[in-house]
Amino acid sequence: MEKSELKALINLLDDKDFFVYNAVRKKLLQSDEKIMSELETVISTSENNLLTERIKEIIKQHHIRKFDKDFKNWLKNDRSLLYGAFLIAKYQYPEIVYEDLEDKLNKIVSSLRTEINFYLTGLQQIRKINHVLYDVHRFTPDFSNIINPDTSFLNKVLENKKSNDVLIAIVYIYIAQKLGLPVYGVDFPRNFLLMFKDERSGEALFYINPLNKGIVVTKNDINKFLRNHKIKNKEKFFKPCSNKIIIKRLLKFLMNSYIQKNNKTKTEEIKRILNLFDNARKK
Repeated sequence: MEKSELKALINLLDDKDFFVYNAVRKKLLQSDEKIMSELETVISTSENNLLTERIKEIIKQHHIRKFDKDFKNWLKNDRSLLYGAFLIAKYQYPEIVYEDLEDKLNKIVSSLRTEINFYLTGLQQIRKINHVLYDVHRFTPDFSNIINPDTSFLNKVLENKKSNDVLIAIVYIYIAQKLGLPVYGVDFPRNFLLMFKDERSGEALFYINPLNKGIVVTKNDINKFLRNHKIKNKEKFFKPCSNKIIIKRLLKFLMNSYIQKNNKTKTEEIKRILNLFDNARKK
């Protein structure tokens, strides 16, 4: 779209005639992302409340359309777990860049490369990660504000080091797998777990609780927990789960945060994203 045409359309956005406005809105929504900077400039300089409100709505719809396209692509191609978490954060913070977040985690990975070697046992390797992640970088659950939505956004967690069990597990999985360690997510009830897998047998050597400073737990510990809490034992509680299941669980945690805060608008937005999983399964 030519700049002159874009400016002409923007000037019509506050037209009192709904049909004129609707035609202009439709045209702008059909345009590519390149118009965003111009629209944002108008918002920062205009004192016309009606105009800025309508532009904000168009920008929001552009973000939603872009997110849906990217997320559907992620669902279809099952891209990396970290990228899935990035997309969820980008929905709330559109300005963030994936490579910036990845770089922050890669610095942690680099600091561990000289510590991790395959002469160590699995337990010794995990203790090294736990020390760096929890003691040096001080990642921790945000028990003081468990309904804080920011604990579900990757950029905020890397900034504040406060997380929920699912996102801190995603960070843990990324670091461990970058170091070549067979660590996978387990869709366990109440508290997401990690599994250190024996690559030869495919069975778990042990499990890791990312919410409790990476403490190691056994299959017997898990069985005891299930009995004590009267939870029906299921095979999936002991097996690795897919990236899609992990991201879906992260979204459900985020939605619950908004429900607890009585934020109906955000709750409905996350429900809409969760519906993308069902739509992808039908195709």
